[in-house]
Amino acid sequence: MLGNPVGDGVRVAVVGSGISGMSAALQLERAGYEVDVIERDDRLGGRFGVATLGDRPVMMGGKNIGRRYTAFRSWLDSLGTYAWESFGINTSVMKEDEVLTLDSTRRGRSLASIRRMATPRDLVRLAAMTARIRADESNKFLGSKYFTELSRTHDHEPLSAHFSEKIVKSLLRPMTVRMNGAEPDDVYLGTFGTNLALLLDHYDQLVDSIQPALDAFSRRVNVRLDTTVEGLLVRGGRLAGLRLAEHGKDAEDAEYAGVVVAVPAYSAADIVRDELPGLSKRLSEVRYNPSSVMLVEYDRPVFSSQVRALAIHDDGPCSNAGSYGMNDRHIVRYTFSGRGARNTELSPEQLETWVADAERRLTRYMSVSRARPIRSVGRIWPAAYSAYLPYHGEFLSDVEHAVRGLPGLELSGDYLWGVSIEACTRAGNAAAARLDAELSQHAPVRS
Repeated sequence: MLGNPVGDGVRVAVVGSGISGMSAALQLERAGYEVDVIERDDRLGGRFGVATLGDRPVMMGGKNIGRRYTAFRSWLDSLGTYAWESFGINTSVMKEDEVLTLDSTRRGRSLASIRRMATPRDLVRLAAMTARIRADESNKFLGSKYFTELSRTHDHEPLSAHFSEKIVKSLLRPMTVRMNGAEPDDVYLGTFGTNLALLLDHYDQLVDSIQPALDAFSRRVNVRLDTTVEGLLVRGGRLAGLRLAEHGKDAEDAEYAGVVVAVPAYSAADIVRDELPGLSKRLSEVRYNPSSVMLVEYDRPVFSSQVRALAIHDDGPCSNAGSYGMNDRHIVRYTFSGRGARNTELSPEQLETWVADAERRLTRYMSVSRARPIRSVGRIWPAAYSAYLPYHGEFLSDVEHAVRGLPGLELSGDYLWGVSIEACTRAGNAAAARLDAELSQHAPVRS
């Protein structure tokens, strides 16, 4: 927790209400700042994707919370007490008409499945990187010393070039599509620690979704929804505020002592373009991929307790179909991402067509009886996942140097620490700490 007395009554802003923005905002609020959270959408939560399926609150985006997500769980604990249910990692892939399952509650079975997916050389490489992650937590996040060094010698080729075709298709693709919406030939070894860390945790989910926490958060800070940032205000070489257009009205100046811009890289690039064109250009290089999700409730379970999800890699748009929860096997979450879901006009009608096709594939792969759909809800993100950059460590150094040129500005987002909920929370915490430290240096001396 921050604790500098400069925070008392000083007005700051956080742009973006995803977890990287909300974690920064709460840190600053706890330090005594008056915090405005600026959100262009009509609701909080960003890519948590809060929605309802019938009367049930659900999360269309990130919902699985690792037991080692200490920063996010601390953020949540500071807002209240919330009920959890175990989810685990449970996903299966098809290999020569055989279902191979990875299950975080059955380590022996999962390791046997991985061995069947990989060559001995693949296993040696994975074991070496896994050992590094276990020994040093920083290797779970972007910009670690170890993975930055790997990038310098390996990022001239994509991730797929460093492993056998056997494991690329069966194991690496589900990992990169799940986290980055990217194929293994779209991402690089220098950022692979963020993907590999996914397999080293056990996961829970919130029983009542993230919505109660969002409600509690909105009582702690001033939330300005449906508000767009049109630019930065700079005075005397320092950030002085933002140009804000609220509810479609003309933009007006809003004075702030400091600002955390906690949005995806492409949005941050637009915000800083006029004042920091070099930074804007670098941010615009970060690649993002689309994703669409449909939750469908059926009249009977679709999956079994042993196999709760299936990663699909047949070049179609559906990359994964899985149970919403361990005990919600009658609710299927269809995710449409990867190369097969790109370059398509995304619409609710398109999602319906894709779901019908995915249902046929599930019937073929899993030999499940065709359940009758009861209700559904969908969400489309044209730019859902960050796929980072080759030589990402160098990119992070360039961004850090550029931001130093405008005191009072800090950045947070999925391109700085990683796309996981934990990584985004830590990015927000770090941005808040930097802003608090910078404002403390320029605070007036109190008598």
